[in-house]
Amino acid sequence: MLDAHPRNTVQNLIFMGCNRALCISVLFVTFDLFGSQHALETITGTQFIADDENGSLVSSDGNFKLGFFSPAKSQARYVGIWFNKISEQTVVWVANRETPIRNSSGIFKIGGDGNLAVFCFNQSSPLWSTNVSVPAQTSAAKLLNSGNLVLVAKETIMWQSFDYPTDTLLAGMKFGCNRKTGLNRILTSWKSIDDPMPGEFSSGFDPHGIPQIFLYKNSVPRWRSGIWNGRILNGMLDVGSHKDYLSDQIDFVNVTFVSKDNEIYIKFAPKNVDVFSIVVLESMGFLNRLIWHESQRWVKVQVTPEDMCDEYMRCGTNAICNEDAFPHCACLPGFERLYPQDWYLKCQETRKEGCGKGDGEGFVRLEGVKFPDARNSILYSNMSLEECERECLKSCNCTGYANVYVDEMGRDCIAWYGELRDTRHFKSGQDFYLRVGAVELAADAQKNTKVHVKFAATKSTLVFIIVPLVVETLLAALCFYYFWRRNAKRNKGKKKQQRRQMLLFDSERSLSNYRVSSNANSSASESGNIEITFFELNTVIAATENFSSANKLGRGGFGPVFKVINYFLFVLKFLIWELWRDNKAPEIVDSCISNLCPVHDEVLRCIQVGLLCVQDDARDRPTMSTVVFMLCNEATLACPKQSTFSFRRRNAPESSAKGTNCSANEVTITTLNAR
Repeated sequence: MLDAHPRNTVQNLIFMGCNRALCISVLFVTFDLFGSQHALETITGTQFIADDENGSLVSSDGNFKLGFFSPAKSQARYVGIWFNKISEQTVVWVANRETPIRNSSGIFKIGGDGNLAVFCFNQSSPLWSTNVSVPAQTSAAKLLNSGNLVLVAKETIMWQSFDYPTDTLLAGMKFGCNRKTGLNRILTSWKSIDDPMPGEFSSGFDPHGIPQIFLYKNSVPRWRSGIWNGRILNGMLDVGSHKDYLSDQIDFVNVTFVSKDNEIYIKFAPKNVDVFSIVVLESMGFLNRLIWHESQRWVKVQVTPEDMCDEYMRCGTNAICNEDAFPHCACLPGFERLYPQDWYLKCQETRKEGCGKGDGEGFVRLEGVKFPDARNSILYSNMSLEECERECLKSCNCTGYANVYVDEMGRDCIAWYGELRDTRHFKSGQDFYLRVGAVELAADAQKNTKVHVKFAATKSTLVFIIVPLVVETLLAALCFYYFWRRNAKRNKGKKKQQRRQMLLFDSERSLSNYRVSSNANSSASESGNIEITFFELNTVIAATENFSSANKLGRGGFGPVFKVINYFLFVLKFLIWELWRDNKAPEIVDSCISNLCPVHDEVLRCIQVGLLCVQDDARDRPTMSTVVFMLCNEATLACPKQSTFSFRRRNAPESSAKGTNCSANEVTITTLNAR
């Protein structure tokens, strides 16, 4: 009887002394079959893959390859599946992970019972087998484009590698359990990077209560995912939140969660078929999502556990963990530390009177929370939050409730019964309603009042900062427009003269301490009979920064023209005061701002508070706490007085020489010499 190995078949034919033509024909057929084993897509009962001939099975699109490999520095041989088109060999599934082959004599084929199996050469018992009931001589194996190895008999999938993952989840693979068949698809880490034997870490769904994914170390919970909230698992970051290497791949996967009577699973699919993404349970116990980057390396976009508070039951029962606080653990409202001197937080209820927490009990809202362990919870379908609250109050053992879905309020709710475990603050978390007594309700109400004041202060601060930036230019233009209209009404026939007088009037009022004019002219200005005002030369020098070329606008027929922008703010402040004094600010704001954004009242209040803050006398200026109170409440504000809105100039000393013009301050002294 001929040996089954192709190389031995050739030798036997030669030794039989067959004629030359027959030998050539047999050799041609044999080597054709042998060569095809290097790149097969399907194997049947008459085909196999031999390790010493570097045989392999490749998916039709070329993305995945099945064959023999040795991990890292190990010399042992295994049958596995890996990515075929990337430079770094990444094994995603291993067949004989518990029974390695110590040499290159391995064969992967369909055995006599129709099952896929791994054999050592010249051994009849397989090292690994699919071990399912298959009609003999009718099965075939194929590596699909998804990376799924399937065993098919009579067009029915009898077995698939996706149902028996090792340490890696591929796109399209169901991760979960089938309650009807008992099949549980879990991940098990490698023992080390050199050894694919099952390690001490595993991950899978716990079907008790509301389904959650757990990460275990030797069967002890190490991390918990939280429940599905309609978009993501409540205790996990959104994949799209990482933008370091993935600016063009944000939100690159679609995640599907299914929870039915017979089946619970979650799976993902990349939105871009050219993107390779996997979830791997590493030998060190981290559950990571990786993406193959164009820089020819795997990039981590999710790492679980992420921080200290991700550790299961880090803070004990009825406590909450906050990574951004110190200490990180604190008892929930209504609970206190059992042993204050104990380093490990143990929380007990402060009191319990009869059913629940006594008269006046209710619920406080904890914002941004990873829900407690849901294995002692009940899901109520088609129940609003108000109905869920009433349902919770019916039971003495109900400790809290929450809305299940993050995007659909009131669709379903979940209620917890008994101790609350593994709760943490989480930036992607949701609101949780904790059952407390009357004392905690009162404390929470006071706390919320403070938070409201703080929020209002923040909002008012934003109004103080953002609104002036947005409307400053508009307000300045409106101020000039207002004065133009006021002067235009006085004398419609002298528009050109009135405009000129208005500009001079504005400058003269805002720069009054620099003006040199007679008392009569000043009185006339106040009464509306405005005469042309002249400015001192040193005033013009100060305004133009000594006729700086940086302030030069151009040159006209009468000489160069300079800007005096340094004094614009003083003019603007004065105009705002004029508008407030004449009760024109509401009219201007109402006509031009209310149509742009809903900050009409806030702008008026900010203007009034701002004028109070620039009073000349410190006793008239409010403190910062008073300013916050003014902005956060509807209290009546004091009427501001007119401020100077200008630089003050010291009078020249009596000993100064006549005819000397100078301006003085604490920094410099500038003297004007005649040419």
